[in-house]
Amino acid sequence: MELSEDAKYRLCYLALRLAFDRKLSAGNADACPGMLALLDVIAGTQLAGEAGGRRYASQREKIESFIDAEFGEDVLDVVNRAVAELA
Repeated sequence: MELSEDAKYRLCYLALRLAFDRKLSAGNADACPGMLALLDVIAGTQLAGEAGGRRYASQREKIESFIDAEFGEDVLDVVNRAVAELA
């Protein structure tokens, strides 16, 4: 599959979001202030300042749906394998 430069960046962004989601969903989000701060920048959220003891709300299904719709199931499988290897 040949991807445009914009599509490559979008896929990398979504893959990074999935990796962060996996890490933040697995435990205490307060233990990852750098991830929360970066998510605030790239996703336009305000998680870092509001995390105080609250559980992170997973966005995995939504992100996977975006990847599947834009790039297909084969690319989603590759992304999920890569994210699993990062864990």
